[in-house]
Amino acid sequence: MNFKGTTSLVLSRQAEQSYNEATGWETTVTYKGLYADIEAAAASSVYTNGASRVNVRQEPGGYGVLEIVYPVRDTATIDQPADEPETDVWTLAPYEVQRNTWEHPRYRSLDLQVDPGHKMKVVESVDAFRNKVRAEMEARSVNPDSADPPASNPFNMSAYMLFKYGQALSYVDDQGNTQTYNYTQENEDLSEELARLLLAGHETYNEDKYTLRNTQIVQANTSLNVSTFKTGFQWSVNKISDRIRDESNTFTFSKYALISELLTDFSNTFWLKRAPTISEMHNGKFEISSEWVLMTGDATGPTELPVELFPIYA
Repeated sequence: MNFKGTTSLVLSRQAEQSYNEATGWETTVTYKGLYADIEAAAASSVYTNGASRVNVRQEPGGYGVLEIVYPVRDTATIDQPADEPETDVWTLAPYEVQRNTWEHPRYRSLDLQVDPGHKMKVVESVDAFRNKVRAEMEARSVNPDSADPPASNPFNMSAYMLFKYGQALSYVDDQGNTQTYNYTQENEDLSEELARLLLAGHETYNEDKYTLRNTQIVQANTSLNVSTFKTGFQWSVNKISDRIRDESNTFTFSKYALISELLTDFSNTFWLKRAPTISEMHNGKFEISSEWVLMTGDATGPTELPVELFPIYA
């Protein structure tokens, strides 16, 4: 293929594009011909006009190679962060996680403020009951029909449940005063229900959760610290909805539908923002994948994760 200037120069490779942070996008054009013609072309504005770099290399046999580098974009704007992503895709995907039975929302009311760790007392009571039964059965020293549990009848689980209806619990309030709390019938019933499930071997259950993922393709001069904003925080649905609106260069119907879904079926929930994945692509751009994980299945009770470790962003 012949190119401009002289027919003795052959274009061996054209429009090879590359990118680096210092100069941005560039196109390198390579010519090969007699060395005398290469030197003449390197000194001619016909070839080098608008070039950022020119390189001449002599090869055996009287030949030479001319490499001319042209800037593709205005490199003066390389330090100005881009405001809009080139692509902006949101995905709401389910996944399954195995949880402890005592973490089920049904037993959330057993997280008594006046009796911290109440559910763990139920768990420990079940463990104590199992250990005692195991020991007595191994010793073969008990009559299952005997009275006065648990001293002589370790097979009576209720004897290990020390939080019956009406039982008083003393505690110190925030002002340092000693108060009394009486266990309610609901406390007793739920505690015994949980204990029966654990004794029956139902120690875990599978729970459906959701991940909200945002994938963006951005230019190399985009400020990447935006993607790490409020990582490790529990985001409210309203804040996530604001993020979907703000990050979209075109607010499409699908994004409107996604926000409507979040506000309707996940109202008042919290989503844990995880650290983003930032990958460099072959064309000098970046792919940013951000992820929010549903942490609270409903609006009742305390948040699933402690706010002392994972603050609320609402």
